[in-house]
Amino acid sequence: MRTRPFAVLVSIAVAACSQEPAGDAAAPARTGTPAPPSAAPPPAPEAVAAPDDLDVAALKKALTCAADAKKGPCAVLAAFGTCKPWNPVVPSGDGRWIGRGHRVEGGKTSDEFTVVRSRRVPSNEVGPGQLPAKVGISDVAKQEGSAFSQADRLIRTLERSDIPPRSNMALDYLKKRESWPEGFSMKTVGGQVYVASEGGAFACQGPKQELYLVQRAATRGGPGDGLYATVYPVSW
Repeated sequence: MRTRPFAVLVSIAVAACSQEPAGDAAAPARTGTPAPPSAAPPPAPEAVAAPDDLDVAALKKALTCAADAKKGPCAVLAAFGTCKPWNPVVPSGDGRWIGRGHRVEGGKTSDEFTVVRSRRVPSNEVGPGQLPAKVGISDVAKQEGSAFSQADRLIRTLERSDIPPRSNMALDYLKKRESWPEGFSMKTVGGQVYVASEGGAFACQGPKQELYLVQRAATRGGPGDGLYATVYPVSW
């Protein structure tokens, strides 16, 4: 009679041992894979060395400039000895200049009306070492008619630091011009502005916000070939 309860207890114990714990049954299966490590950040852009200043002495020698030159390419080169650094990132975001240029080709010099524009661009559009401004350098072609014929009058007004009349067609042409051959700009070792234009252009600023500009020719028949100009601001 005492064996029956003992058998019942043994059966209960065996059944309890055969069951899995409730906690283990509820645990989800680990079927996922570990997250990959985050990608390494892109390498920082390499520093770009500032270009050298314009070699004024070599150009003066190439053009056989007199020490007291008062006009032409040699006068522009002389101004580079006293001009100050120029900031092409102008307050308005779009600055424009006009003045007299002297183009040297194979030892011969011709005159033209030089125009310059400096346009601000977003910092994310420039490369390491470049300034957030594109600089355009061009001329007023004779085919522009009234703008060409009135350019000299406009420049003489600006040379005197007077206010030009709004009716001047050269002024109107300069303010409305949209197409420019532009190049990125950066500071040189000595603080001049270098522009990636033609064979390389250099600019600095005079005491009345005028700019002195030397643009080397892309292909040179002589060491002094290029454009030498003094330009005056009409907007900045």
